[in-house]
Parts: sequence; C-alpha cells; structure tokens
Amino acid sequence: MGNPIVHDLDILRPPSVYVKLGGKKIDIGFIPSGIAVDIMKLQSELTGLTDSPEKLKQVAEGGEEAQRGFEIAAELCAAITRNQYPEMDKEWLMKNTDIVQIKALMDHITQAVFRNLQSVDDPEIKKPEATEANP
Repeated sequence: MGNPIVHDLDILRPPSVYVKLGGKKIDIGFIPSGIAVDIMKLQSELTGLTDSPEKLKQVAEGGEEAQRGFEIAAELCAAITRNQYPEMDKEWLMKNTDIVQIKALMDHITQAVFRNLQSVDDPEIKKPEATEANP
C-alpha cells in the first residue's frame, strides 16, 4: 500500500498583510469567504451611490447620500475589523476614525479581496502538484 496523498490547501492561504488602526494590527491578507462576499456586496452598494454624474453631484453636495456612503464604507471596514477585534465595529469606526482613515482602510481591504479573487485564476495555483504534500 502506498503513502496517502494529502492536498495541502493551507499553502494557498495568502500571506498576512497588516494595517494599523487604533493601535491594533489588522490582518487584511486573509479575508474569510463569508466576509469577502459581504465586502463585495457593500462595494457594489457604494458604487451604486456614485454611478452617474447626478449621483456624484448629490454625494459631493453632502446630505443623505454622502452620509450613506460613509456609513457603507464604515460597514465594509467593520466586516474585517470586528472579525479580529469585536469592539472595532461600525460604531467604533464612526467615532474613532476620520474619512481619510476609513477611505484608506477600505481601499486596502477591497484591493486584498480582489487580489485574492484574481489568485483563483493564477495558473500556478490551479496545478494539482502545487497542493500536494506528504503527510
């Protein structure tokens, strides 16, 4: 009887990438699938707020559209932060960050999600031998 074949999927996990916010290091390299789906939905909703010149104008003028955009951005960021630090929820982010920090965190998170999605199409990852290991 030969040795069993083990497909080690742990080697496909992306490396840790950290952002620092509120004195805490937040790993944005690994984004669980359920959170990635939530992030993509929120990103789509955020894009919907600015997908026409009229909507962009409404956001630029402030008011409800601008406030909703900031809340969506905070929700998107909180999907990651509260997963690692439960106290860093949307309300925490709204009280303890400014728009520049939220925008930067959101950009890092969405880039990480799309980078992870693109890696699915990476030919090196699709090779079965890339995941084989001895037990």
